[in-house]
Parts: sequence; C-alpha cells; structure tokens
Amino acid sequence: MQPDEAGARSAISAAARRVVDLTGSAWAAVAAVVLSTAWLVVGVVGGFTHQWIAVLHAVTGVFTFIMVFFVQHATGRESRAVLLKLDELVRATSGARDELIAAERQPLHEQERLEQRLRAEARD
Repeated sequence: MQPDEAGARSAISAAARRVVDLTGSAWAAVAAVVLSTAWLVVGVVGGFTHQWIAVLHAVTGVFTFIMVFFVQHATGRESRAVLLKLDELVRATSGARDELIAAERQPLHEQERLEQRLRAEARD
C-alpha cells in the first residue's frame, strides 16, 4: 500500500468514525425525533399524497443504506482493535495457548474443534 493511499484510507476512516459518533449521539436522536415530528405534522396538515410518502420512503431508504456501511466500518475497526489486544494478552501470558491467537481467522470447523477441546479440558 502506498503512503498516499494509506493516508487517504486513514482520512476516510476517521471521517466515517466521526459520522458514526455524531449520528449515535443524543443530539442526533433529538434531531431525528424533531424532524420526524415535523414531517408528520406537515403531512397531516398538507395531506399524505403519494409523492409525500414516496419521498419519505426514498429518504429513509437512502439514509438506512448509507448508515449500514458506516456502522459496519466502525464495528469492524473496534472488533479488530479488541482482537489485537486479546492476541497481545495471549502472547504475554505464560501458559496461554498460542493456537488461540487469531482464532477468529480459522475455519468454523477448526474453531468448533478448539472450543470442544477447551470445554473438555475445563471439565477435567
């Protein structure tokens, strides 16, 4: 990865994180309630035409679609950071099993085998 590409990815990632933080705030919840109430009041007063409802569906659909990607990005970053920290703890702990490092990257059947072995050893 080129340095300028890494910088661009970091900037985009930071911007996405800010969007998730902002949209997850109490102020964003208040703004959503106010906008929804205003939309409903205007709809009741002006009548719910087909165009009015079509715009509502389009706007909510677009925002939902975009927010799925923002939330997925933020969740992925947080999960990666937690897994890196856990891997470091496993490496630093004497007696810990190195085979558990990066277990999330192993195939499902291998994870299940590890889990069964750990549970069996815990019962003994």
